[in-house]
Amino acid sequence: MKAVLISLINALTFRIRGGLRIPHTDKKFPLNKWWFALSFALSACYLRGWDTNFFIIMLIATRLSTQIYGWGEYLGNVLGLSKPDPERHDCDLVDDIVDSLRITINARDIKIWKFTLHIPQINWKLSDYPVAWGWVGTSLRGLITTFIIGLALNSIPFMLCGLAMGTIYWLSGLFVRKILKKYDKTGWNLGEFCYGFYLAICLTLFI
Repeated sequence: MKAVLISLINALTFRIRGGLRIPHTDKKFPLNKWWFALSFALSACYLRGWDTNFFIIMLIATRLSTQIYGWGEYLGNVLGLSKPDPERHDCDLVDDIVDSLRITINARDIKIWKFTLHIPQINWKLSDYPVAWGWVGTSLRGLITTFIIGLALNSIPFMLCGLAMGTIYWLSGLFVRKILKKYDKTGWNLGEFCYGFYLAICLTLFI
C-alpha cells in the first residue's frame, strides 16, 4: 500500500512536470518542473530515513536528470505522432546514436559448391522507421535520467531501469491509438502518468 501511494503521488507530479494544467483554467501548475524532483526526493527520504544531505543530493539529481536534455522529439515518434526531424535537437549523445544506426550490405553472389546464393543490396536506416527510432531514442534518454538518479541512490538496478521508458510510452501511444482512437497528445499525457508511476515503483524496489 505504501509503494502504491508513493507511486501515485509521483505519477501525478511527473505529469505536472510535463505541463499539466490547473483544472478549469488554461494555466499550468506553477514551478511545474520542480514538483517531481521534490516529490521524488521526499519519497526517497521517506523510504530510507530522513537525511538532509541525501535529500539535497536527490533533489539535485532528479531535477538535473529530467531537465539536462530534452526528449520531445523521441516521444512524438514513439507515440506514432510524427517522423524524425533532421533539424531537431534533443540530446546530442542520443541523437548521434539514433541517427547513425544503419545496416549497409552491398549486393553479392556467394558460391556454395554448385549453387550460387545471391545477396541483395541492403540499406537499412533506423530513421526510416519513426516508431522504432523514437523507441530507441526514448529508451536511451530514460537511461540517462535514471543513471544520474541511480548514482545518487548508489543503486545499479535503478541506474538501468530507465531503459523501459521507450516501452512505456510506446504502449501508452498504442493504447490511445488503437483503443481510444485518438491521434493527439493523449498518449503523451498517459505516458507521463505511467512513467512517473514506474519510476516510483523502481524507487521502492531498489532503494
